[in-house]
Amino acid sequence: MGISRIELNATRETPVVVMQEGLISIKGRSIIENAGDFYKPLYQWVTDYVATSGDVTRVTFAFEFINTSSTKWIYSIVKELAKFKNVHKNLTIEWHYEKGDEELFELGEIIHSFIDCPFLFYEAE
Repeated sequence: MGISRIELNATRETPVVVMQEGLISIKGRSIIENAGDFYKPLYQWVTDYVATSGDVTRVTFAFEFINTSSTKWIYSIVKELAKFKNVHKNLTIEWHYEKGDEELFELGEIIHSFIDCPFLFYEAE
């Protein structure tokens, strides 16, 4: 029996989330006042997943906008993902940002610089 699936629809303040074997995807706006309420269960899911899974996993982050408190949680999630078994072989993190959004691009670069995880950057129109 595998790990449970999480699927959350986007709201005006929260991103759409899909977390399942082989895929972790967080896309949209993350401008949550108390980000811990939203991200703590996702962080716990990632912690459990990293401890039990050896599957090749694709992680996609595609934010339209992200506030500081959400950024701290995303950093914590990526830090946890870096503990993945054979991380350089089995895990890919895709960081999507809109063309011209240097702040979001730089945020991805900063997170990547602190954590030894494979990152791919994608610029979208």
